[in-house]
Amino acid sequence: MRLGLLFGLLFSLLLLGSCKKYSAADPAFFMTAHKINVKTNSTQGSGSNKITDLWLYVNGKFQGVYPVGHLMPIITNNSSVRINVFPGIKNSGISDTRTSWPFYDFLTFDTLVESGKNIGRDFTFNYNATTTFTWTEDFDHSGFSIQKSAISGYSMAIAPAADAFEGKSGKMEIPATDPIYSVAQVESSSYYTLPQGSSNVYLELNYKCNQEFVVGLITEDGYLKEAIRVNPQVNWNKIYIQLSNAVSNPPVSNKYKVFFRTLKSDESSSPNVFLDNIKLIYL
Repeated sequence: MRLGLLFGLLFSLLLLGSCKKYSAADPAFFMTAHKINVKTNSTQGSGSNKITDLWLYVNGKFQGVYPVGHLMPIITNNSSVRINVFPGIKNSGISDTRTSWPFYDFLTFDTLVESGKNIGRDFTFNYNATTTFTWTEDFDHSGFSIQKSAISGYSMAIAPAADAFEGKSGKMEIPATDPIYSVAQVESSSYYTLPQGSSNVYLELNYKCNQEFVVGLITEDGYLKEAIRVNPQVNWNKIYIQLSNAVSNPPVSNKYKVFFRTLKSDESSSPNVFLDNIKLIYL
């Protein structure tokens, strides 16, 4: 039932340009999400998130998609209502591909509020029980599960504290003074089994970088399958990268490694990429 409802949400993406309209004559109150939190346990890593939208259902009927912080009208007809709120993201960081985020449980409220009232509150989501955490890396332990690729002259290192996001963070860099190596590439230390044919295979991560970097998968035969090119971001950002096509499109593999790669754009450039809170997840 829940998954069917979640998949049904995807067909409503065209509504994102403008929230679903309602008549001022309809009895309604208004709800605003001040802050979005994600509560995690010891195996799920950081609660860092970038939920941008809220998908609203009232009494089982889709009512609209609303940016976080905007008023959400709850049409009540002067009766108690059941409200379901689903979190929404920018799929792979692209504004035009917003979608609901199926890895968190939706929120449910049964309430009766006087028409015209404005209710503000924080929303706290939890990962749902069907989420599989295949790989997590937060760089906060004595070692980390990322190694240098054979084509690279540089490996991942712990970033200076001033550049870290939460606790410790990782850094991949090519010094401008290096006359030999123009590629820095690192990869997960292990291969992971990922489901083919599923749209819900994602890599979550926090990052910042001074030039573009590539994220992708490596087959057991060593073939590199690019998933996305991430644009420069001066400040720390959060992204949810969909890996479904990289997993399922030929050539396929029984297991994959995850890789991160950056290149020198010219002889004098010094590309650097900072990473934190990496999570490889699927449903």
